[in-house]
Amino acid sequence: MAAKRYGTDESIAAAEDQVQFDVDRDSGVATITLNRPEKHNAMSVPMRDRITDLMGQIEFDDDIKVVVFRGAGRSFCSGNEINEEWGQRRPHERRRTLTVGYRYGADMAWGRLGFSQAISRSSKITIAQLHGYCAAAAYFMIACKCDLVVAADDARIGALEARFLGPAGAVASVHINRILGMKAARRTGFTAQAMSGSEAQSLGLVYAVTTADQLPDVTATLARRLAATPTHHQQYLVRRIRAAEGLMDTSVPSITGLLVSHFLQSAPDEMDFWKTAKEVGVGGALDADKKRKGAADPRAVAERPR
Repeated sequence: MAAKRYGTDESIAAAEDQVQFDVDRDSGVATITLNRPEKHNAMSVPMRDRITDLMGQIEFDDDIKVVVFRGAGRSFCSGNEINEEWGQRRPHERRRTLTVGYRYGADMAWGRLGFSQAISRSSKITIAQLHGYCAAAAYFMIACKCDLVVAADDARIGALEARFLGPAGAVASVHINRILGMKAARRTGFTAQAMSGSEAQSLGLVYAVTTADQLPDVTATLARRLAATPTHHQQYLVRRIRAAEGLMDTSVPSITGLLVSHFLQSAPDEMDFWKTAKEVGVGGALDADKKRKGAADPRAVAERPR
């Protein structure tokens, strides 16, 4: 069956149950919940399309001042749904014509860029509520893009996919370097180790850290406090910050990174992670990579020297 194209009405409607939307008009706080707990809320194409569409609707809703992103179940989000997204044949499985390759690459690039910028360029204040895993695309397309992040102290945050390169690896560096700075971005990118909520706070990514049990209440309190700011004052502050960020726009490097990544080829002596993930699933691919000499499972958090 053909993959759903980005941004279509069919794609948006397909994720209505997997991306839930609630608005408390008394407080002015909207909540977007990733509701795919059996997959650690891995985001499918329709899920990203629905979030993009919801953020567009929110822009025109004057009752909403703050948007909270949260995840149902054990994790916030494990990233994009690799098994779905890489279900089509890719350049590292067989070479394609430039026309076909560009069409898919451009579709993917613009779809992801629209999703990411729907958050980063919103006129509303955005908050990410993190628990469990916040990995890959959830890390650099939601957590790094939201205005504020509240995390559980035992959260596992980071670019765990960085060691496999691919589209995520090409684009993530653009955003992570801006948020964390060069040194911290190198540390998290090269090691591909997960950060705890406290570690992420020390790097400036996370605003507040609390226990997993208290996370919903702490986030809700923050959201209501921010939403209580007079509308015109809040809009001035938000737009002033967005204007400053516009001087460091990442649209061009994001598009370039995604398109270049689309044509990457795996060398004969390398493990083709994406192809393996398609055949045996992401978990199987991680296990296969772990068996390679000297490789560590990126899902594990190694003990760091103190």
